[in-house]
Amino acid sequence: MSLKKKLTTVCITSIILLCFGTDADPSFDSSTEEDRKNVSVTIYNGGVGLVRETRNIDLPKGIRILRFEDVPSQIIPQTVRVKATDPKKLTVFEQNYEYDLISQERLLEKYIGKEVTIYRDSYEKGKEIPTKATLIANNGSPVYKIGNEISLGYYGRVTVPTIPDNLFAKPTLVWKLKNDTEKEQELEVSYQTHGMSWSADYILVLEKNEEEAGLNSWVTLNNTSGTRFSNATLQLVAGKVQLVSNRPQHAPAMRTTKKSMESEAYSDAAPEFQQENLSEYYLYTLDQPTTIGYNQTKQVQLFQTDNVGIKKYFVFENLPMYEGNEKNFNNADVKYIFKNSKNNNLGRPLPSGTIRVFKADSKGRQQLLGEDTIDHTPENEEVRIKTGQAFDVVANGKRTSFENFKISDGNKASYSVEIRNRKKENIEVRFYASLWGDWTMTKSSHKFIKESSTKTYSDVPIKAGETVKVDYTIETKYW
Repeated sequence: MSLKKKLTTVCITSIILLCFGTDADPSFDSSTEEDRKNVSVTIYNGGVGLVRETRNIDLPKGIRILRFEDVPSQIIPQTVRVKATDPKKLTVFEQNYEYDLISQERLLEKYIGKEVTIYRDSYEKGKEIPTKATLIANNGSPVYKIGNEISLGYYGRVTVPTIPDNLFAKPTLVWKLKNDTEKEQELEVSYQTHGMSWSADYILVLEKNEEEAGLNSWVTLNNTSGTRFSNATLQLVAGKVQLVSNRPQHAPAMRTTKKSMESEAYSDAAPEFQQENLSEYYLYTLDQPTTIGYNQTKQVQLFQTDNVGIKKYFVFENLPMYEGNEKNFNNADVKYIFKNSKNNNLGRPLPSGTIRVFKADSKGRQQLLGEDTIDHTPENEEVRIKTGQAFDVVANGKRTSFENFKISDGNKASYSVEIRNRKKENIEVRFYASLWGDWTMTKSSHKFIKESSTKTYSDVPIKAGETVKVDYTIETKYW
């Protein structure tokens, strides 16, 4: 149906009122979300969603214009694919994405050079008095020709006779097509859209001894695409999918107020995600339909597990090691490490996201210890979390000697690190020595383990209230 034939009067004040008539334009047909038979949404980490929907349409035979409404305002038009139940009976000739939306400003622009009616209150007559005027310009303030005069600042309630065909109430796909059957058909449409994203959120609750923890994971969805998807099949792809940046340049959709609770197909069972491999990624499918509202953040539980073994470290990394640094202490970073393995009650792909660490206080109230982000972590890899800095574990580092080699391009340097444990319990500190060039550790007071070409570390046990010194000498060659 044509909006032009449906709309008989448009009254422009602070809002736009649409008054619908009953005449039908046989050249236009519309399809809305009410025609949806089913819809599925796949959301990627990169802020893009893939939508597949099936609608039932009943078109007259012949050349038709179909307005496919209730699509996202952030749709990527070049990704649209359309297929009919019987492709031989329905052929699409042309596709347009219309996002020139109805607003007071746009409607007045369409009526420049045309006649409008301005209603002004008459206190003498006690009613509105209409005045015919031609709109000459609308650059912030309308300019009218009334009779033989040009009128500036002539305010009132402006009405226009109809909505132009090239203005739309909401973003719309418009297809010019040929229909060779009078039977109802299913139209399968798929497209990509910006404005849809998801991430994983983890809650790690430490036991009192901080050697075990419970891990709870939630999926957080965000939909700012410009439309809602009711009773949709929801799928999530975990992994770094290569996507070309091609943001839409059109205006956002007009927001329509909906009820706070959507009509949704609920089940008594808690929704669960089913996991499967998808090429080099992981695909999670929610086993129940869900409604993804516009401008909505939705959370669904991914998994929950207990008795995860965890190791706590106090870490010094990139500690300043220059002369004169003796009086400037540095606080240790607090890090927790656990293995993502079946033996550790995990052993599943962990999508990237934010992990928050909690521990109960003396009254049993859970307190936040800190939060960090994790990358996509496959099975049998370690997860490392930094929660903050320790109040009672500090260290100073300094270089105690330095000598340049006379024959080759290199040097020898000795360092000393003093680590102090002011806590009332024994701890273990991981100290990293940052290195460069072709290096060799020729002497050390503690055992060091080479982690990479630029890092080596030592795990140093320190009793409560004690101070431990770590000394080492490095020979470095440059080529």
